[in-house]
Amino acid sequence: MAQVSLRSVSKRFGAVSAIAELSLDIRDREFFVLLGPTGAGKSTTLRCIAGLEQPEAGDVCIAEQRVNEWSAAQRDVALVFQQYSLYPNYTVRENLAFPLKSRLRNFTAQQIEERVARAAATVRITHLLERRTDRLSGGEMQRVSIGRAIVREPRVFLMDEPLSNLDAKLRELLRAELKGLQQRLGTTLVFVTHDQVEAMTMGDRIGLMNKGRLIQVGTPHEIYNRPKNSFVASFVGTPAINLFDVRIDLAAGRASDGALTFDLDQATKDTLSALSLPADGHVRIGVRPEHVQLVERGGMGGSLYGAEHHGAEIVAILQAGSHMLRATIAADARVALNQPLQFSFMQDKLHFFDPLTGENLRH
Repeated sequence: MAQVSLRSVSKRFGAVSAIAELSLDIRDREFFVLLGPTGAGKSTTLRCIAGLEQPEAGDVCIAEQRVNEWSAAQRDVALVFQQYSLYPNYTVRENLAFPLKSRLRNFTAQQIEERVARAAATVRITHLLERRTDRLSGGEMQRVSIGRAIVREPRVFLMDEPLSNLDAKLRELLRAELKGLQQRLGTTLVFVTHDQVEAMTMGDRIGLMNKGRLIQVGTPHEIYNRPKNSFVASFVGTPAINLFDVRIDLAAGRASDGALTFDLDQATKDTLSALSLPADGHVRIGVRPEHVQLVERGGMGGSLYGAEHHGAEIVAILQAGSHMLRATIAADARVALNQPLQFSFMQDKLHFFDPLTGENLRH
């Protein structure tokens, strides 16, 4: 068993709080992603799990054992960093074998060779074993880094933005390979990234962090469809969610803010009636671009301000008064810049947030 648990962990660097009262349970054999913007505390959290940083408060547990005083070697974790950290004058084979030659491990030459061969085959670098690592491409070097972590057969893999330095096509390839690798090995993997596409495509669950705090933990589906607050909603999703403030008048059955005025359907009125709306009726609405529809009549008026062609679809930028909204429409839609149009929202997909706290009113 290799579940990882953090209990009220805090870490400061001088006057800066990197992690604040963070509690988290990562399940055995789970691909868990720590997601958040730069400076959110993701890498510091990973380093506390690894034993490279000592938290000022709280407990770090691996396999239900408190490991705060254990060294990184004692914790039996393997790290893969954004920088490859390989020995450039060594061959791939020598780099893979290096972690196994510690006096603490006592592997025979045959055992080392078997593990190296197995790890090389796993990450598909067998043909590179005799090549020096300073003659490898970026993708090949990252495969060697991952192979060097695999060869130890640790309880937990920790990966800190390992794909950030790679080009887009190679990142896409290695995302699929890393996910498949984790499933084949059946090990616990904690993956740090600021890229929400990586998080959504790879993670069994995602922990979204901001300013040293864990904001929400959930599956990619939960994070996307039931965001805890407007920060989560805006950070996850491409194109980004549309957010705008309106006043809800339940008696009239209407949401209004100048150019954005629409009647509420009965299901939405029933939903809002059950929520604790602010006394003045002002809420922040979030609507995903795929839930904005162009209609022939009966919608809100606007015009096409711009369009981004994404192959199978167009991300249309609609202007309604001072508001700019994104909508995903079919690639063959016949629309022209500055063309007047009408649009509506799929109301059962709307999110309602408190405009002051940002909290989702449905939570």
